[in-house]
Amino acid sequence: MEIVVCVKQVPDVDDIKWTKENNLDREQMLSCINPHDEYALNYAVKIRRKIKGSNVTVISMGPNKASEILSYAIAKGADRAILLSDKRFSGSDTLITAKILSKAIKKYIGNFDVIITGQAASDGDTEQTPIGIATELDIADITNVIEITNADNKLAIVKQKLNNEINLVEAETPCLIAVKEECDETFTPKIEDYVRSQMIKPEIYNADDLEFNKEETGILGSPTMVFKAFRPENKKIAELIEENKAKTLINKIIEAKQ
Repeated sequence: MEIVVCVKQVPDVDDIKWTKENNLDREQMLSCINPHDEYALNYAVKIRRKIKGSNVTVISMGPNKASEILSYAIAKGADRAILLSDKRFSGSDTLITAKILSKAIKKYIGNFDVIITGQAASDGDTEQTPIGIATELDIADITNVIEITNADNKLAIVKQKLNNEINLVEAETPCLIAVKEECDETFTPKIEDYVRSQMIKPEIYNADDLEFNKEETGILGSPTMVFKAFRPENKKIAELIEENKAKTLINKIIEAKQ
């Protein structure tokens, strides 16, 4: 069984830096693997351990330093890593990102059974890229997945949470699954796992390898752009109640509703 996991390197929320084009300056920030993508990776490794002969390929688009999270993915049990890195990719919106990833999957992975992604990225939270990849590859997608109960080379069965309801969804493979909750088999790589990861280097491809023109990627190729970004202000006011706590609190609640 061939499993593909799309992962993204995201910035540390306490170390945000911006470019003059109002995009995240990923080269200058402390970074980590996107939490939802690590959920996806854990599910993929769980399936790999269950089905003999399975392979997990992790793929990411980003600067060269994104190879750090790919080495981490190898340490957690992935077999192969692909990094799509080119300055021309910088500033790509979710549509162009999906096009780049899907084209790389077609060219460098080929036949696959399931793609597992995170539901959202902590640096954007649009939830658009997984659907875009599925659309580009013309495969079914299942989003908002909280558990993968079964996945093989014929069928995927998952639990999906929508509007506070749990749906049991089946889809023929190949398909894409976007997860939003942690796999029940979480684990931390051991020293020997990190040693193994140093022996498997990520394959690196650029825009020329994928046959993209300059105008097709990045800010030039993206139909949408970030107009403004800012850190929201916390305007909550706390008040310490020391006497007649219950009565005072009730009165304040009544006043607030008036």
